[in-house]
Amino acid sequence: MAVFLTVLKVLGIAVLVLLALLLILMLLVLFVPFRYSFSGGINDPEGDTRAFHLDPKKDIFAEGSVRWLLGALNVTGAAGGEEGSGAARVEVRIFGRKYPIEKLLKKKEELREEEKEEKPKEPEEKKTLEEKIEAALQRVERLTRRIDDALRALQTEYGVRAKEVIIMRILHMIEQVMPTQWGLTGVLGLGDPARSAKVFAVQGYLYPLTAGHVAIGTDYELYRYDLRGAARGKIRIITFAYGGIRLLLSRDVRRLLRRLRRGPAPGHRYTRGNNKQAIAAGNVQERIK
Repeated sequence: MAVFLTVLKVLGIAVLVLLALLLILMLLVLFVPFRYSFSGGINDPEGDTRAFHLDPKKDIFAEGSVRWLLGALNVTGAAGGEEGSGAARVEVRIFGRKYPIEKLLKKKEELREEEKEEKPKEPEEKKTLEEKIEAALQRVERLTRRIDDALRALQTEYGVRAKEVIIMRILHMIEQVMPTQWGLTGVLGLGDPARSAKVFAVQGYLYPLTAGHVAIGTDYELYRYDLRGAARGKIRIITFAYGGIRLLLSRDVRRLLRRLRRGPAPGHRYTRGNNKQAIAAGNVQERIK
C-alpha cells in the first residue's frame, strides 16, 4: 500500500510540474512581446530623365527580423539587393540552431509535383459559353444577396452597436502593434519642378503625423527615387486574445455573427438603391427575430 501511495505521489508531482511548465509557457507566449524590425529602400542616387528607369530586382531591397524571448526564436528575411537575384531569403533560428526553411519548402513543392504526376488526370467536362456565363451570374447573384443581407444586418439596432464595438477594438489593436520607432529619409524627384515641389507640400500637410520621422528632399529636374525607411516595434499575443475575448463577450457582436452566419432568407431579393421601405421592413423582421 505504501508503494502504491508513493507512486501516486510521484505521478501527482509530475503532473503538477507539467501543468506548471505549460502555464509558464502559455504566459510567455501571451505576454512576452515579439519584437520586429524592418528596413528597406530604393537605390537611385543619380536619377534619370525616364520615369521607369529602375531595375526592381537590383535597385529595390528590403530586410526584416522578428525576435522573441531574447532571441530564442529569431526569424530574418531579405529580398533584393546588389546581387540582383530578387529572390526572398528566409532564415529561422531556434535557440541558435538554424533550420533550413527553404529546403523544406522545396521538398514540399517536389512532393506536390510528384502527387500531381501520380494522380491520373480525369477528363474534364467542357462547358459551353452559355453555361459558363450562367454559372458566373449565379455566383454574382449569391454574392450580391450575401452583401445585401450583411448591410441589412448592420443597419439594425444591434448591428450598429456591434459595428461600433468592432471598430473600437480593431483600432485599439492596430494602435498596440504600430511601430514605436520609424523613419523615412531620402530624395524624391518627379521629373518636373511643379510636381517635385508638391513633395514638400505633402510633407507640410502630414507634418503633425510625420514630424521627426520623415525628412525627404526633392530633385527638380530628374526622376529620382532614392529613399530609405525603417520601422521597429513589438507585438503581444495577449493584445489579440484580449480583443477577441472582448468581442465575443459582446452580446450584440455574437448576435450579429449568428445573423451573418445564417445568411439571407430563402425569399430574399437584392434591393437596388436606397429602398427605405425594404430596409425598414428588414429592421422590423430583425426585431421580431
